[in-house]
Amino acid sequence: MTHPLHDLRLPGPTLVLVDDSDGLALDALRGIEDVPGVEPTVVPLSTLDGPRKGWGSVLVVAADRARLRRMASAVPLLGQCKAVACWLTDSPTPWVLVPRPEWPRLVHLAAREAGDRGVLTVARFASGARAQLVVMEMARQAAGPGDTTHGGVVVSYAGRPAAPGLDARSVLLPDVAGAGDAERDVPPDVVVARRGATSQQSVAEHHVIDRAPIVVTDPGPEPVDERVFNPIGFRKDWDHPVVDLSRIGRGPVTEGVVAAARAFQGVRLPADTRTADLLALAISGVPLVTEGVLDVAPPLAAALDAPVDLDDPLRREEHSLAVRRAAFDHHSTLAWRSALATRAGVRHVALPPVSALLSTKRPEMLDFALRQVARQRGAEVELVLAAHGFEPDRDAVRRALGDRPHQVLTFDQSDFFGDVLTAAARAASSEVLLKVDDDDWYSPDAVHDLLMARRFSGADVVGMPSEFVYLHRNEHRDALTVRRNHPSEIFARFVAGGTLLLDRGLLRSLGDFRRVRKFVDAQLLAGVEAAGGRIYRTHGLGYVLRRTGAGHTWERDDEEFRRPDIVASEWPGFQPSLALEADPLDMPDGGS
Repeated sequence: MTHPLHDLRLPGPTLVLVDDSDGLALDALRGIEDVPGVEPTVVPLSTLDGPRKGWGSVLVVAADRARLRRMASAVPLLGQCKAVACWLTDSPTPWVLVPRPEWPRLVHLAAREAGDRGVLTVARFASGARAQLVVMEMARQAAGPGDTTHGGVVVSYAGRPAAPGLDARSVLLPDVAGAGDAERDVPPDVVVARRGATSQQSVAEHHVIDRAPIVVTDPGPEPVDERVFNPIGFRKDWDHPVVDLSRIGRGPVTEGVVAAARAFQGVRLPADTRTADLLALAISGVPLVTEGVLDVAPPLAAALDAPVDLDDPLRREEHSLAVRRAAFDHHSTLAWRSALATRAGVRHVALPPVSALLSTKRPEMLDFALRQVARQRGAEVELVLAAHGFEPDRDAVRRALGDRPHQVLTFDQSDFFGDVLTAAARAASSEVLLKVDDDDWYSPDAVHDLLMARRFSGADVVGMPSEFVYLHRNEHRDALTVRRNHPSEIFARFVAGGTLLLDRGLLRSLGDFRRVRKFVDAQLLAGVEAAGGRIYRTHGLGYVLRRTGAGHTWERDDEEFRRPDIVASEWPGFQPSLALEADPLDMPDGGS
């Protein structure tokens, strides 16, 4: 059998670095010594106790991007070499490395499939590059653009591997006592150690942080790397019925297994499924059929155990959303590190605060709009209310929002819509901004889910599709709820204007909201696209667009929303997704 790397040529000798707990990568390496273009020395990660130098090239082997990111946290100094390669044995999609400006001149770059076994990326340099830094950058870029920080909490590991998720600052220690070493310039806040490790008393107070690093021996299940395992690519339809996990994977759940699972109605897990495998599938949004779920957070166990009709595409997607949200909130690297920070008593930035920008010309819609903001959960939300042409009752606004922070601005009726939104954005206190509309419905988790998508996608702009549309009754028909067949959980060019989430800095770089009377959303999205920004469209279950036939800045014949080529379903009256958790107060009057 031909080896997947049979056509690879690397200057020797080649250090082949592999995590000895990565069974899939170890299996793929069989026969590497017979590849004619490689002079390999296979070194398991656990045997590295110091710098390894004198190599002509370095080949890092991991099953997928998640395992690459985890092992890169522990890669020591490797010296300089002219070629660095990364073979992901069970990853489905090649990825391209962007060289850093401080590296030597790049003379060759390849990203391709590795025969029938995964993908290969090779970088060759004109002179020696520091291999450790190249490997770390490969791990960082493999997950795409996005947040590569860890919110301020510094974690070390004693007598055990690093947790999933790339952490360039993590240090592997032989024992917990090393965390208090006075010579260490960047001491950890937390040391994660195996059960039975030396007690907290063995760690000395460190002069940099004026306390001893906290020792944690019971951090719970290992987190799942949400930058790799996430709902991107979720399918609303399926090609095949529910399948047993053993039919689509020959070992641990990898990116390749998740990609294969997308074609199935769901995946059935046996009672002895590893927690790590369950979490990877759950946070990826794969519909799951489980029994005897153990060792996961109660909200995730409840979501998995909830009855669901997988034959109904909408109920299936709602189940997927509930499961992936619970997995993210309790088992992502973000949640795991936040829990460690709480135990250590240090700051940790998890999901950032959001300022919701609400511009309205309709005082009659204000109470409704305020309720949509007040009901948000799982996120810190400030409201910046921009009353366009009227003076709102500020006491009523305060009562409606309770203790939620807010600001009230007023503008003349003649002011440009874009100028009103720009003023609201400049008054906002948060670095993340969300444009909301005054007449649309938002689920209690809408802001949370947009932030969740921002985290796992790394996109510059995140939004929802206007997948559910409520059409008020008119002289030709009764009221309808239309579900359109917009794909979701994809990178796209368009998202609903009432769900636009982006950073303040990006908005300012685009010149703020354009000075226009209408189509302000289209101007913003066009500017982001022209600048090369990435736009991500998450699920559409938590948002319903309202069309009354008049009073919209987006003027369009309501019947356009019912074109046969874009409609998936129609229901009489107001029938949103169950994920909306519609408040009876906000039901359309008489369903009209």
